[in-house]
Amino acid sequence: MSELVNQITALERKVRESDEARQVADRLWDATEDVLDELRSLESSFYTFSSDIDGFIGDNDYPAVERAAYEIQGSVAAQRLLPLVRRAMLLLAVREGSSLPALGVMESAPEVAPVDAAHPSLTWEELMQDSERDLASSEESLRKIWCDEGDEAELDEHLHDARFEAIRDRATRAGRQVIALCDYIAEELVPELVRCTEQLLIEDALRAVAVIDIAGDEAPKAYKVYEAALSEQYEQSPGSLGAMGEHLMQFESWMRSQL
Repeated sequence: MSELVNQITALERKVRESDEARQVADRLWDATEDVLDELRSLESSFYTFSSDIDGFIGDNDYPAVERAAYEIQGSVAAQRLLPLVRRAMLLLAVREGSSLPALGVMESAPEVAPVDAAHPSLTWEELMQDSERDLASSEESLRKIWCDEGDEAELDEHLHDARFEAIRDRATRAGRQVIALCDYIAEELVPELVRCTEQLLIEDALRAVAVIDIAGDEAPKAYKVYEAALSEQYEQSPGSLGAMGEHLMQFESWMRSQL
């Protein structure tokens, strides 16, 4: 009888140990997935950035675009991503029974050659060069259309409209550059970062962190080009900015009244 009791007791102990081990395994799985999900969620976050910025640009809400640009930069900064990647890889290695990655090699992101970080970019000089080329083509077409005697007034009016439209197009294109950057990060860079992390490819994951960090740094630069283009549009026609233009005009009027 005592032998049977001992067998039952031993069996109960094994069951408890098995349950505890299963609970530990479940907690480890959940902890690993939580960290990975934080990395995976970057993709949807950047699609949200893209959608929000599109609305901000439509409203000429440049302060909101600026805030979003710096949020983009912060969300993919290497100093934020490296700890996540380290935790994810350590947990994955333990969960899968792989050898633990050396923490020393995961303290910083590597240097990346410019050719390996080919994210969308647009300088003010590039924007102006493209705009002036397109405007010259438009002006040439208008001069061919309004070329008869007595067409001078019509030609001047259409040239004026074309030049203002070029200014408006510069602001639109500059704003959409920020959106293009968001889409590029969401579609190209985040999936690569997640893939390398999930497969415990340490060097590739660190390189992915470096590349996405550089892309994030481009967001404030893209905003500055947009700000300059929108300022140019405001100087030419404050009313063309809608409610934002009216708000700025009221602010300028108030500032003058304080002098």
